[in-house]
Amino acid sequence: MKDYDIATENTYNTDEKGFMLGITARSKRVFTRAIWEQNERRAAIQDGNREWISVIACICGDGSSLPPGIIYEGKAGIQSSWVCDLQPNLQEVFIAHSTSGWINNELGLAWLEQVFNRFTIDKARRRWRLLILDGHGSHVTSDFINFCDAHKILLAVFPPHSTHSLQPLDVIYSVATAPIGTSKGEFLSNLWTTRSESFRRGLILKSFQATGVLPMDAQAVLKRFNKTPQQQLNGVKVGQQGDGDSWRQLRNFLDAAVEDRAEVESTRLEQSLHSLQVQNELLHHENEGLRSLLNNKKKRNNKSKVLDLQHSEEYHGGAVFWSPRKVQRARELEATKQQEAEQLQLQKDNERDLKAAPLAYKKLKAEGSKAKRLRAKHEREEAKKLGLQSSQLAGLLNNSNATLQTLQNFTIQLELAGELPYASPYKKQGVVVLLALKVRLQLHQLRRRRQSCQQASKWGSEGLT
Repeated sequence: MKDYDIATENTYNTDEKGFMLGITARSKRVFTRAIWEQNERRAAIQDGNREWISVIACICGDGSSLPPGIIYEGKAGIQSSWVCDLQPNLQEVFIAHSTSGWINNELGLAWLEQVFNRFTIDKARRRWRLLILDGHGSHVTSDFINFCDAHKILLAVFPPHSTHSLQPLDVIYSVATAPIGTSKGEFLSNLWTTRSESFRRGLILKSFQATGVLPMDAQAVLKRFNKTPQQQLNGVKVGQQGDGDSWRQLRNFLDAAVEDRAEVESTRLEQSLHSLQVQNELLHHENEGLRSLLNNKKKRNNKSKVLDLQHSEEYHGGAVFWSPRKVQRARELEATKQQEAEQLQLQKDNERDLKAAPLAYKKLKAEGSKAKRLRAKHEREEAKKLGLQSSQLAGLLNNSNATLQTLQNFTIQLELAGELPYASPYKKQGVVVLLALKVRLQLHQLRRRRQSCQQASKWGSEGLT
């Protein structure tokens, strides 16, 4: 570093870290001691997903950091669902993909050209830069080394199996919480939240200092191996389960309200409050997790498509790390294509409806004509039935008139004769009166039936017309 006059602001450390989807690294679960002793709940929570996502991070000795590079596992290309939460104005990340989800020779060279050199060349100007990295195969290819020589970049490779003690980024990773998520769409937002909390200037400076890189101090690493193991102290008090600010406040309220804390009721009240507080905390975290799961499930339902990323001609090679603005332009292009496809589909639907309208009108007209014919047929049948009934009633009326005429003639004969066979004069007179009443009653009934027949005939003629 002295020979090449490497400045602090030109000293960098880069490393790749992989994340398996579905693994929740630092989750907290509550269960009984019996379940813990059964050794059934000690493994990390996993949903069965075996896909990998790699993140290339790079930090500088002055406390700054470069935008991260994310490598998704995929063959077809970058899917729109992977970057649906990307905000180009707030989140500066570079996106790439590989079949394994890990870095390869092409992606290693692409990151060196398109990310590292791009963001460090202006600060270095014509001075040398130092890039400290591990001995991964993608870092020691001839193309990688030749590019570094041509652009005044010195490479410092860690010895095998020593990065956990010598690499500054391992200090950052040790205090950072792994991005938790079960899908590729959730990873970006979770990663950015974790990065904002862990990649702070103070922590980056401490990481270089703790590994003895800046300032150069070998004892910073060696003294960690010279410690003698200390005996574990006994009698360490363990705090109550569920202790927190809310529990302390409840304890204060209880102390202020209860005068004699030695009473049994006071102890029971304290235990009940403590139990309720613990349950409240558990339910709160459970609700937060369910809300997050519901939001992520809504995002997964959206159909994913391959983004149409325009290939850049600025860099050579097949691998490309896409910037947030290029990803945003690809998303806008995809949205435009989707709108055009929807408009085209709407136009096709309108044309199909216009073509189907004459057929529908013709079919409706045919159904109306058929209904009209059926109605006319039914009316003719009803009229025919009414006509038969009218003729029958007319015949019955004629017969009734003949019968009435016969009775009238018989009555007249009786009146002219003035006698009935084998009957007294009074009896003859009674028979004549009775016959006259019968005749009048039958005449009245026949007149009513004749009126009904005439009315039915009238209705039948109106139906035929």
